[in-house]
Amino acid sequence: MIRSRYTGATACIAVMLFGVMACHRESRPVATSFELHDAWVRSDPDSGSTTAAYIRFVNGTPDTVVVSKFSSDDASVVELHQTSIDANGETHMDKRDTLVIAPSHIVVMQPGGYHLMMIGTTHSLQPGAMVRIAMHLSNGAIVSTSARVKP
Repeated sequence: MIRSRYTGATACIAVMLFGVMACHRESRPVATSFELHDAWVRSDPDSGSTTAAYIRFVNGTPDTVVVSKFSSDDASVVELHQTSIDANGETHMDKRDTLVIAPSHIVVMQPGGYHLMMIGTTHSLQPGAMVRIAMHLSNGAIVSTSARVKP
C-alpha cells in the first residue's frame, strides 16, 4: 500500500515537472538584435583596384532590416552585387540597390552569391589587415564591422 502511494506521488511530481519544463521551453527569450559576423575581404595588392567583401547578416529582430548603402574608408565606392547564372549557364554580376533581411533570418554573402564590391581601394589590402565596412540602414542607423583581409 505504501508503495502505490509513493508511485502515485511520483507520477504527480513527474506530471508537474513536465508541465514546468513545457512552460520553460515556451518562454525562451527571443533574440532582439541585428548582428554582423564572419566579415572578410579578399586581399588586393594594388591601391586603386577592386576587391570583394563578404559578411553574414543575422536579423534577430521582429522587423525587416533594409541596408540601403555600404561604405568604407578603405575604398572610394562600395556596391552591393549579386552573382547569378542565367538559363544559358552564363554567370552575371548585377548591382543591387538594397539588401533586405527578413525578421529572424540570416543572409550570407559568399563567392558566387551576394557580395560587396570595394571599388578604388585607398591603399594596398594585405592579408591579415583589418578593414571597416559600414552599413547604412533605411531607418537612418549606421552599423559597422571590421573585416579581416584574406588571400
